[in-house]
Amino acid sequence: MRLLVYSSIFLLFFTACQPESKTKDNGTGLTTDPPKAKVSFRCEFVGEDKNEVPHNQVFLVVNDRSTKVADVTACDEITKDGYLNFQIPSNAIAACGGWYAGAGDYFYALEVKGKVVVMKGWQAEEQTDEGYHYEQHMVVPIK
Repeated sequence: MRLLVYSSIFLLFFTACQPESKTKDNGTGLTTDPPKAKVSFRCEFVGEDKNEVPHNQVFLVVNDRSTKVADVTACDEITKDGYLNFQIPSNAIAACGGWYAGAGDYFYALEVKGKVVVMKGWQAEEQTDEGYHYEQHMVVPIK
């Protein structure tokens, strides 16, 4: 009986110590590892021009290191519960964007093989197609 108890404890211990496995995201089909970096976007309001158009700068922050991503008119954080509304995959680790005067710019970040990939998309009132037109915008190594 003791052998059975000790064997069970031994198996339970080693099963719990297994590394986290890769997961497949149904939204993108990408296989991703658990995040290794603290990643976020920071939006900074710069001011308005003479026509009262707002100007913002978007920064990607990876482990407290900032990299400028773009200049946009509007920028706010997009939380995970809003990803679906902006066609952002569920395995994105950060997102931001904003709408101003009939157009918007949107960004999301994915962690892929030790790098953060930033995707940029846009949408406009006058576009003839649907969607956010996401394309790879930049890649930042995790340090």
